[in-house]
This record gives sequence, C-alpha cells and structure tokens, in this order.
Amino acid sequence: MPEQLRTSWLVADFFTRGYRISGRVDVRRRKLADQLNDHTTAFLLLEDTYVSNIERPADITASHTSSVLRKDNITAVVVARQEDGLPREYTYGSYFSTYLRKVFIIVPSFEIEGYLRLSGKLDLRTVLTTGTDTFVSILDGQMRSSLHSDVTFTGGAILVNKDHIGAFWVEEEA
Repeated sequence: MPEQLRTSWLVADFFTRGYRISGRVDVRRRKLADQLNDHTTAFLLLEDTYVSNIERPADITASHTSSVLRKDNITAVVVARQEDGLPREYTYGSYFSTYLRKVFIIVPSFEIEGYLRLSGKLDLRTVLTTGTDTFVSILDGQMRSSLHSDVTFTGGAILVNKDHIGAFWVEEEA
C-alpha cells in the first residue's frame, strides 16, 4: 500500500445554515477538531475558499484566497478521512475500550447519519449534552439535504456543532 503524504493543510467542507464553504485549514500545529473545540477563539481561518448555496452546491457563487469563519455559525464540517475528524486525544488511542453507535442527527437543513465513537464509560446523552467540546465527530458520515434528498455529502468524518442539533436518535442494538 503506498504511503500517503502528510500535509499541513486539510481540505474540508464547512456548512452554515445556508451555505457550503469549501477550503483549506492549516493543521500543522493542531488538528481541525481541536481548533473547532478551542474556546479561546471564536474564529477559524481558511484559505482558498469556494462558496456555494446548499440548495445548489455545484454552483460556485464566490471564491476567496482567505476567509474567516465564526465557529458558532458552523453547523457541520465534512472531511474525507476519519482521522482528520478526530481530536488529538483519539488519534493515538485511549486507555478505555471504545465502541461505535449508529446515530441519526437533525441539524438545520440536513439529516446526518453515521457512527459516534464512545468509550466504555460514556453514554450518548453524556457526550451530546455535557462536556466542553462544541463539535462532536461522527464517523463514516453522510449528510442529506432535508429539502433536496438527492443532495448528499459523505466523508470519513463529519464534525457536528452540538448547539445546532435539533434532534438525535441512536439505532437500537440487535
């Protein structure tokens, strides 16, 4: 298997209530999830951004060499690989056993399906309602437009802003 080049830039799709902003974020010093959950700054700097309306995501309405996003206005972020959507603490393993739970989440304009990674000591309600992290990582995720079901976005991980979650369900274990 060929070795993948590690880069200091991560390409991601950032979703607000009405727009998709595709761009690159610098991840040399901190992973994207850690930057989104950093409470010392309310903004995220992006480079080489393209803006489109979520109802017509293929139609680029604007492009900019650099952009600043207000983190509390970000509904979700889609990244290609799972490891790019995990906080640093999960990248190198954990002392607790982990398991995945299939979840279904409703946020403004989208339905999100995927898997939530839980440690043996946490349950779903605890992860989504307590703690200091604003964004939660959904693995092997799919976002489907609630208005246009043919518009979907998939990724190895989707980082969902907990403040934008309207409802969520856990698929019952067989």
